[in-house]
Amino acid sequence: MSSSETRNLRFALVGVNQTPMDWPGNARRIREAWGQARRYGAQLVCFPELSISGYGCEDMFLRPDVADRSLRVARELAAECGREILLVGLPFRHGKDCYNAVAVLNQGRIRALCLKTHLARDGIHYEPRWFRPWRLGEKQVVDIDGSPAPAGALTYDAAGLRFVLEVCEDAWTESEQRPCSLVADAQWVFNASASHFSMKKADVRERIVAESSKTFGIGYAYANLAGCESGRAIYDGELLVAENGRVVNRSKRLYLDDAHLLVHDIAYRPAAGQADVALDVEPAKETAPPAPPRVERQMIDPNEEFAAAGALALFDYMRKSRARGFTLSLSGGVDSSAVATLVHLMARRVIHELTPAARRVKLAYYEGLNPDENDPRALTGQWLTTVYQATRNSGEATRLAAAELAEAIGARHLELDVAPLVEGYRTMVSGALGRELRWDTDDLALQNIQARVRAPGVWMLANLNGSLLLTTSNRSEVAVGYATMDGDTCGGLAPIAGVEKTFLRRWLLLMERDGLPGQPPLPALARVNALPPTAELRPADRGQTDEDDLMPYEVLDALETELIFHRSSPLSCYRAVAAQFADRYPRERVLGWTEKFCRLFAASQWKRERYAPAFHLDDQNLDPKTWARFPILSGCFAEELAELRALAREDDP
Repeated sequence: MSSSETRNLRFALVGVNQTPMDWPGNARRIREAWGQARRYGAQLVCFPELSISGYGCEDMFLRPDVADRSLRVARELAAECGREILLVGLPFRHGKDCYNAVAVLNQGRIRALCLKTHLARDGIHYEPRWFRPWRLGEKQVVDIDGSPAPAGALTYDAAGLRFVLEVCEDAWTESEQRPCSLVADAQWVFNASASHFSMKKADVRERIVAESSKTFGIGYAYANLAGCESGRAIYDGELLVAENGRVVNRSKRLYLDDAHLLVHDIAYRPAAGQADVALDVEPAKETAPPAPPRVERQMIDPNEEFAAAGALALFDYMRKSRARGFTLSLSGGVDSSAVATLVHLMARRVIHELTPAARRVKLAYYEGLNPDENDPRALTGQWLTTVYQATRNSGEATRLAAAELAEAIGARHLELDVAPLVEGYRTMVSGALGRELRWDTDDLALQNIQARVRAPGVWMLANLNGSLLLTTSNRSEVAVGYATMDGDTCGGLAPIAGVEKTFLRRWLLLMERDGLPGQPPLPALARVNALPPTAELRPADRGQTDEDDLMPYEVLDALETELIFHRSSPLSCYRAVAAQFADRYPRERVLGWTEKFCRLFAASQWKRERYAPAFHLDDQNLDPKTWARFPILSGCFAEELAELRALAREDDP
């Protein structure tokens, strides 16, 4: 065949749901997906970033044995690799340093290593803590168990197809700093990524992939991790192929499968000249089955993304922690009802997306589960225990709202009267102090004890069930510490702590009235949605609501966006929010709310340090471990707020 004749190559991109340092499990899932790719006749298979070790190993990457074990798996995979090309991510130690690498496997060995140039170091990512960046354009020879192998910014030849590799963040930097910018004759780029999910982020990722193909005049293939890998971050597993500035092939997103493939055929003319690494590729198989049909973009609406990501993350967290379902304090309010709804959506997805055989594999540890169950209510009943815990300040409306929702979704529902426990503590402490505790003098303590006495009983039920206790704090309340520590914050997982209250209220209304594609509406949410958000911790005649205690949630969420996400000063926060709500709230009220928000945010950092792990669902997270670090002890914006009060008067018309 002459160099002017067109050739064909079939590649497969793989999204795979891995677990940090699950060496046999991760290797098994790679092999199983590789086997699927072989059945489709794929000549090149690209896995995501750090797919051997898992992306979320955190400080374990500092241990040499993590890289050593990863390399051992890579060698074992390479030994099984003949005239096909396998691209797999792993940590690789060179000298005293560890690099984020992609191993190129072919002809029974590791032929080369691509080493990541640009390390992710914003948001939830802390790669420079563990890895050293590879110098842009540098090429070296490294030692792999006594055998030399080229490493760095290399070009590869696969039967005349000239391609280069990038690793996730390498594609998110300026064009002139990207590894593929250094190769004039590259025809394709394969990118191994671990790009975390957040609502609306898919638009940004798709634009980067499409513009890469246009800017560099190449084909661009992108493979991403899938699932809730290590407890907080979620990966949507979307696989993308772009040519001539547009995405021409894509996979589904946020799937429950262990792995998913995107198979793509390309036609090309052999490149001239010599590449750094020549790979041996078997000819395309004429008898190979056709590639699966292309899919359209899924889940454009953030409401759909939230439902899909939340349900997937709950499923992964449950099975990876070997829990036997969930226990939840169901108060009849928006937050706990949203969590219960997500668990029910999880059950529906398990039934509709996984075969009974796949369920048996994923939930083999769970002896009491019926994997053949095809009724979402019955499956929810196996997984979810809800508890309504009443005090004297609880209302019939919230009790009925909780009971009706639990019945509608099939949860095992219990009602506990904790009023005697509250009175017991009140009497005991009153006796010790020698005075009666009263609402006009002891409001906060009397509110908090009601929340705290609910904790032991629900923890006991979770222990009896062998289940995860879910806590229901949302991000708006996390921002200002509107929660009782060791009360409503008790639990091992906070599924919605990364989501603002205003979004949850809109989402629950949508779920009540319209549902989502593939998810019918839940009319039983009507009672929940009809109630104003309230902690129900003061006597009923005091008419307690959350927004009276705090401020309108829409204002609170706007202030959180300005102070934390936009990193604005208190004065800038006030000016932005006052302008945003100029037609609804007087400037003096917005000024007071701004001062209150800033004080509460600073004073409640210690609470955020103690919240249960939360899923990362959008890019305004307040998790102090992975996103918004703030000192526990600080000046609490005292000088800034004094300046705010003085300068705000100058702004008044």
